Order: sequence, then structure tokens, then C-alpha cells
Amino acid sequence: MSFTGSKANELILLPVLKANQAISGRLIVTQKYLNGAVEFAKSWPGSVNSLFDVSPSASTDFDQVEVTGDIRGHNVELRPRDPEALARRLASASVVVSFLSPFEVATTELCNRIGVPVIQVSEYTLRTDWQIIDASGANSILKLRRKLWAWQAERLRRYLIGISAGLQCNGVPTYRNYRELCSDALLFFDNRVKKSDVIASERLAQKADEVRAGKPLRLVFGGRFVPMKGVLQLPEVARHLRQFGVPFELSIYGAGPEEGKLRAAISRYALEDQVSICPPIDFEEGWVPFLKQAADLFVCCHMQGDPSSTYTEVMACGVPIAGYDNEAFKGVAELSGSGFLAPMGDPKALAHVIADLHKDRNCLAKAAQIGRSFSIEHCFENTFARRVEHFRERSRHQGASVWV
Repeated sequence: MSFTGSKANELILLPVLKANQAISGRLIVTQKYLNGAVEFAKSWPGSVNSLFDVSPSASTDFDQVEVTGDIRGHNVELRPRDPEALARRLASASVVVSFLSPFEVATTELCNRIGVPVIQVSEYTLRTDWQIIDASGANSILKLRRKLWAWQAERLRRYLIGISAGLQCNGVPTYRNYRELCSDALLFFDNRVKKSDVIASERLAQKADEVRAGKPLRLVFGGRFVPMKGVLQLPEVARHLRQFGVPFELSIYGAGPEEGKLRAAISRYALEDQVSICPPIDFEEGWVPFLKQAADLFVCCHMQGDPSSTYTEVMACGVPIAGYDNEAFKGVAELSGSGFLAPMGDPKALAHVIADLHKDRNCLAKAAQIGRSFSIEHCFENTFARRVEHFRERSRHQGASVWV
């Protein structure tokens, strides 16, 4: 199948992520987003364009890059604010990809009026929204207001599914919640590890030998230091591991507003000899090689069920996961057959899980092998190719003469 050159075969992406704007006027977005959009462009037979809103506040993401114009077949633009201007811009699209959000109701209705199909992408269930609110530290009245808003937003999300051409679900939770509304919804797992970067079988065998040797467990966590990621649970897990007599080292990679509290907790429990905080490192050049070389188990204290790409990415590096049984990780563990669950918010129980793995190193090595196999199936290229095929099937020009 090839593309004959009609502008009508645009794939237009409406990211939930907002850009920042540099003094030069160029947009600043995350490299992770760009990598995904460029991967779409490799298999979409036409132009791929992202229309970004601009945020007045700085982003907390680690991988910010300044961009302009075309980037390997993908173009970045400002999103028109005026509805009529937006309608003119979207009119050439073969399909529009939008985040399943109440803020996109007007845009989805606009696309219906002008005959442009919309594919919604979902990530959070109402349960996860409420868990994020609970983890925020806000006062009870504010939490109640936010939960009410989230409940109303969920009603609008269900309405959007009903007026859209298709649905892609990042992770198990929304797939299970919404498949009754969209029977042909696509389930995918966001994963930025390329197939060529998945840990080699030879290296995985070496890691298994290292694990079975009985040396201190090399535990790791990576992510933003924010309440929803449960980073302050990590020192609690570590102190229980020490009480249980488990030999370990825990490396915590990341940055964020909780860093001061995290350091204070490590100091309070006198964990400095076993727990270290490391700054964020480049994903492809630093994080992935580190996981493949020097990590035995990822400790995941996420206090909610966001479908973090962390799950499949660390598994691709030969690192199994022990974590709280939020609905996203539980779904990954069930489908992959790899992963070790503890009750949500119970660091002592999670420490018990890790202590059991310390005693049964073969179980840890087997989980790494199973996780690797799952991640190959859901590697970066495979995942984005499947998503593009789903876009094409629901394109308004899918059967037209411009597709040959």
C-alpha cells in the first residue's frame, strides 16, 4: 500500500500534553512524545501533524526539546484557538487522534459536523482519577470537589466514546471499563524500548546467574518524585527490608517536589548506606543500559492505576517488578505472567514480597524471562505499527482511490 499525495490523508494528533514556547517562538515538547509521533509517520501513508496548545507554566518532564517544522515526517504546529479556524485546519484530516477528555467534547462534535472521524485514546479510569486525588495531599473539601468533577468527566468520556470512530486504550483498566461501549477497542501498552534494545538472551542468562549467586538485591525505582508515584513509600519498604535481614541496595532515579521529603525519610531511617538518590538520566543512553546491566528488581509503589510505560519498559530490560496492586500493574502482571503484587499502600507487605524473592532467586530469574518475552511482543515498533493500522482502518479515506 502506498500514498499518492493527497493532503486529505493527514493524520492529525491532538496531544493532551501541552507545549511550552521558547523565546525564539519555537515549541518545547518532550522527546518521548516526538519519538512516538515520528514512529507513527513511518507507517502512516501521508502527513502526520501534531497541533499543540501552549502552557503558561513550565513542564516538570525531564526530556524537553525545542522543535520547529518537520521532524522526520512529523510536523509540529500551534493549535488554532478559534473554533472556525480549528475546523478549517481539521477539515483536511483523514483521521484525528484525540485524548479521551471532557475538554475535547467540543472538538469531537466539531469533527462529527465536518465529517472527520476521531479516534480517542484513553488512559485513566474514574477509579484512578480518584486515587490520584487521594494521593495529592489536598484537604478533604478540595478532594471531594475534585472527585465530583472527575465523576462528571467520566460521564462525558463515555459520551465521547459513543460519538467517536474508535478507541485505543493504553493499559488494561480503561480497556476493561470501556470495551462494552466500543467492542473493537484496541488495547496497547505504551513502551518506548525498541526491539533492538530489548535485553539480549545471552545477557539475560548472565543476569540470572548473577541473581542466583545470592548477592545483595539490586533494587531500583525511576520516575517523577510526586505523590501519585508513591515515592515516599520507598524508604518505608527499605526499612522493613532491613528489619527482615534482606541484603539489598536501592537506587532511586528521578526528581520532583517530593525530593526533600524523600531525602529526609532516608536520613530519618539511617538508610544512606543502602538507599541512594540519583538524578534523571537519558532514557536510551543511560536508563535502558543501566537496567540491563545493574538492576535485579524494580520496586513500584504507584498509588494509583496510571498505565505507566515503566512496566513494559523495565521488563524489556530483564527487570521484573514488585509493586502495589494498582489496576494498571495488576493488569500487566495478569496478562504477562510476570510481576509480584502487594496490597496498595502497604510497604511492609511489599517488603515481605521482596524478602520472599530474595529467598527464591529462581523465581526472580524466571519472571525476568517471562517479562522479556511479553515486552518483545509489545515493543515500541510493534505497538505503534498496530496503532497506525487501527487509525487506517477507521480513516474516512480507507477505501478511497487515494489509498493504492
